[in-house]
Amino acid sequence: MIKFDDTKIRLYESFIRDSVNSIVQRIDFEKLDKEDKLFLTKIKERLCFDRDNGWRFLTSSLDTIGDSQFAITTFLNHKIENGNKFNTGENYLRLYGVLSAVYIQQQAILKLSDLFKTGHQEKLKKDFEDLEITFLRHCISAHPINYSNNISKVSFKIDRSSLNDNGLLNIIDESNNFKTYNIFQLLKEYISQAEKCLEVISQKLISNCYKTAKKKFEELNIELEKIKNRR
Repeated sequence: MIKFDDTKIRLYESFIRDSVNSIVQRIDFEKLDKEDKLFLTKIKERLCFDRDNGWRFLTSSLDTIGDSQFAITTFLNHKIENGNKFNTGENYLRLYGVLSAVYIQQQAILKLSDLFKTGHQEKLKKDFEDLEITFLRHCISAHPINYSNNISKVSFKIDRSSLNDNGLLNIIDESNNFKTYNIFQLLKEYISQAEKCLEVISQKLISNCYKTAKKKFEELNIELEKIKNRR
């Protein structure tokens, strides 16, 4: 069984959250009151954000990454059938759910990349879009009857008999051609990509906020390296 708190994505999320909370804890709120300065303005300055509402997007993105990771981990642990060979409806819910969880997690990661100005926004977005699991999300759980292939609208459906724990999904197009996708392999590829993105974001956070605090800068980089090398 995969433990949610031991997944790298969860560890990166916690690393970012703890690093940000450490900055918040050092803010002198009495001084802010005397200066008639808003917390959102101060934290924007400390985190090098462009807008005062960056804090709200940050907290929402971190919560979304954690919640969606919980869903993805649960899917990997219990797979599609969840020990019930005959509940086809639940199988669909599980598949739709994990594809949606992957996509909203992508969007939250991309938002963090934008907030911390990694400089890799377009590349990260393209890397996610090029993943086959993103295509599955679009053509199965989001736009099965009106998927745009940049030329026209097309349709897709799942071969119901392939909805089982081996994870080999047969996807059929409107011309009755089918292709088999290994959902567990595609999740593995996605998770690897998400981890790389979160590493880049974490590095940028350290660079933005601790470039003049050498000791803390080194401590956080050592902690980040431990997450990166975790098996």
